[in-house]
Amino acid sequence: MKEIILASASERRLRILSECGLRHRVVPSGVEETVEKDRHISETVQINAARKAKAVAAGERQSIVIGADTLVVHGEEILGKPEGEGAAREMLERFSGSEVEVYTGLCVIDPDGGKAEGFERSSLLVASLTAEQVERYFRLLGPYDKAGGFSIEGVGSLLFDNIRGSYFNILGLPMMKLRELFEEVGLDILDHVGK
Repeated sequence: MKEIILASASERRLRILSECGLRHRVVPSGVEETVEKDRHISETVQINAARKAKAVAAGERQSIVIGADTLVVHGEEILGKPEGEGAAREMLERFSGSEVEVYTGLCVIDPDGGKAEGFERSSLLVASLTAEQVERYFRLLGPYDKAGGFSIEGVGSLLFDNIRGSYFNILGLPMMKLRELFEEVGLDILDHVGK
């Protein structure tokens, strides 16, 4: 049985795979994510995911490698991980009372079945917050090392609602899309579920 490798340092992605019972190990790609303004965000996240998967697959030739990249869109602005707490606070202020979209690109590379790529899009509504509420929630929402700066889990569940699309996409790993990509390269993801 081939080993699954997650080409990501994301603790949430690791936890999602573990909670699904998928045996895997983590090998962070070290690839820098890029955003090109002339590309649609759905292309950008797929390109970034593929670059991560290819970088790890080059050294893991007998394994199934999963690459993923998540970005958030607010209005016309594309947002990745905030550069520090100040940027995360500004994001929360801007998101207040509006809708945000979350895009995750996925790439699965199998040494025998080739490569499959895709993306998932979800949207959610952010509660309207006063300046005081922004400060109170901000202190509770960290760490801020996620696209858009925040998680919809924990305290975040009090702020984010009206989810359209995949909940797991918002967490950074759309599992139904992942299952489909496994099928595209001739694999059954259930074969990798174990105790």
